[in-house]
Amino acid sequence: MKFETVLLLCVLCFFVSCKKEIPASIKLKVEFEDKLKKELPRVYSIAVYKNGKIFKTFNRFEKPYIRKEIDLDSLSNGTYKFVYMNFLNQTVQKSVEVKENKVYNISIYPDSSDYTSLINKSFVSNLSENQQVEFYYESVGCFHSFEGSFVVTKKANAYYIKSRTISKKLNKKELDLIIKMECELDLLQDGGCTTSDYYVVKFGKNEKEFHDRTCAWQGWTNMFKQINIKS
Repeated sequence: MKFETVLLLCVLCFFVSCKKEIPASIKLKVEFEDKLKKELPRVYSIAVYKNGKIFKTFNRFEKPYIRKEIDLDSLSNGTYKFVYMNFLNQTVQKSVEVKENKVYNISIYPDSSDYTSLINKSFVSNLSENQQVEFYYESVGCFHSFEGSFVVTKKANAYYIKSRTISKKLNKKELDLIIKMECELDLLQDGGCTTSDYYVVKFGKNEKEFHDRTCAWQGWTNMFKQINIKS
């Protein structure tokens, strides 16, 4: 082997041995499950735990601030858990196991909830032929008041919505959005917002009432936007 080749191999080995390994990092995205919304969701605090102990806290109004993307750099191995409140004021957590030096990408969705266990109890899900479910809504705040209502009816194995003077047949996605809103009403927690949203859901002789003071969920408004009719 020529001297120049040996020298080149030695130089390469030197640089490889001196190359620093990039430590692990987590890139956390704070975003809406509804991809039409691009703004930063209203989250007030995200607590980060490492192996069960508080590691760092991000806040809406204090440094370090909550941003659309949060980077945690130079991390050692361990279990990192992100704890926050979703729009229904439920405590939600998401964990990631850091085992090697790489970038871990995770996302949290404050507008998301797990309501699947409530679908079978939904009035709309249990509609029989020619039955209907009535929804009533009232929102009162310091500078506004609003009332709305709509009816979901099942006819000939199809579902229809009527709101004020508007009536349309619902596709599966639109029907699922209404069922989601109804189920999430059962998940509402107490809130301290000055705006109070009041819901009544009627199905025959059965009636449910709910109050929303979260100032973030906005189930009625979001549902109507997604099914594209005026409330």
